[in-house]
Amino acid sequence: MTIAISMVRRTPFFGKMFNVDTSTGLEEINAWPALMIMASFIWLAVSLLLGIALPATQILELDSSLFYTAMTAHGAAMAFPFIFQLMVGVGLHRIGGCVGKPVTGILVPGFFWFMNIGGILFTIAILMGLKISYAVMYPLPVVGIQTGQWSMTSLIIGFSGIALILVSVIVLYPVQIIKMLFFDKQREELLLSPRSLKDPGMLGMAMAAFVLLIMGAPLLTVASAVLLYLYNILPFAWIAWAADPTVFQFVFYIFAHNLMEAMAIMIISAVYATLPLYLADGTRKLYSDRIASLALWILLVTSVTSFFHHFFTMYPALPSALAYHGNIMSYGTAIGAALTIFTISATIWKHGIRAEPGLMAVLMGFVLYILDGASAIITSNISWSFQLHGTMWQAGHTMAVLVAVSMMWIGVLIHHYPVITGRVIDKASGNWFVTLYTIGAIGAGTAFLAAGAAGMPRRFASWNQEGWMVYGYLILIFGIILTLSFVVLFINLNKSKEVASAVPSGPSSMPAE
Repeated sequence: MTIAISMVRRTPFFGKMFNVDTSTGLEEINAWPALMIMASFIWLAVSLLLGIALPATQILELDSSLFYTAMTAHGAAMAFPFIFQLMVGVGLHRIGGCVGKPVTGILVPGFFWFMNIGGILFTIAILMGLKISYAVMYPLPVVGIQTGQWSMTSLIIGFSGIALILVSVIVLYPVQIIKMLFFDKQREELLLSPRSLKDPGMLGMAMAAFVLLIMGAPLLTVASAVLLYLYNILPFAWIAWAADPTVFQFVFYIFAHNLMEAMAIMIISAVYATLPLYLADGTRKLYSDRIASLALWILLVTSVTSFFHHFFTMYPALPSALAYHGNIMSYGTAIGAALTIFTISATIWKHGIRAEPGLMAVLMGFVLYILDGASAIITSNISWSFQLHGTMWQAGHTMAVLVAVSMMWIGVLIHHYPVITGRVIDKASGNWFVTLYTIGAIGAGTAFLAAGAAGMPRRFASWNQEGWMVYGYLILIFGIILTLSFVVLFINLNKSKEVASAVPSGPSSMPAE
């Protein structure tokens, strides 16, 4: 805990944003989350620069290898070291205050070191030439070695980094959540806002932890076998089953798809917990806890097997019956989303809201999430999937869900920021962040989808062909707007005022959930 506080304080620029308030005695729920959040923002800064570099390399007609390096590194920094680590930092702090249990022990620092060292190793491998996408189409990583595109050393380093990240995501974080919810002893001095699993705001966090642990176990098993072979510990004959392309792809998508669904369930539960705290009439209650919980259960049941829709274009790897099952389950998730929309809208309509930056970021992020869901419904259709799955449409869908989840978690972070740091952000600047982020995210996401609808392939380094550069210019313009939103946020966090000296402006300025 002391190490975490010290690391935050010694970090230039970013350390000032998340310097832990030690005057409240809440260091046990603030220290490690603050360090994780700070580290995630450092990865975010790297990811933003790489994101702008993507269209820039095309517009300036630079070497295509720079494009692929920037694309791989951008995705690597964005998905796990930034978004997932931000979610874990904010989520652990939130659960700690809701159940009155410390965010300490071996699992917490283990997650931090595994996630960040894993991210660094993967980045080193990318700089050495390794260029693989989110969708790891095995055996393409090995084919890249055989064709001289990257070395075996870079593959081993990259896979080692991925292994550390997977352990942190599939084991360390879920087990820590389960431990805090069901086994650790409650301490009254750490209990800020009591909640139980009957509360939708806590139920979703528990669901997501079990989804990650259970649905990630097959991939962790297969990846461990492959890694032991790469380390020359096991002979290939012993792990041949794990290297089978069909086995690898199925366990990969079982995890990858449910990872996104788990993140969605987690953030929706955080929305359910945060919204009532900003109701204008002070009721601090959702329109209906039962409908909110039902939405989470529907999302859980339908999302677990909807990953089959990723295999529509991989016949005969997937029987047609499972293809249609994946299609039906994908549409079923829309029922859970509809109930969530109803619950949030009905709550706001009945009670009104205080338009604080944190809440507005959460709500606008949810709007982005729903817009992304509409694009997902299209590609979950078997016929449309054959046309769009390999295009920029699918890249836009992936980007949109990550951007939406990011905005919602940043909104939840803004709410908890005074508890962690003892300071409060400026409301006007916070609103500017929300506005710029929304414009940039919607614009960039729409540009990606339009490019895909026009037939532009994903991970394609020649945008001039077929007149696709126009989408590159749009992505660059809206990407710059998105980056400016974070510049505003960084400045705001650095200039945040102590709660005692700031004028209270609602729940976001109060040191409690």
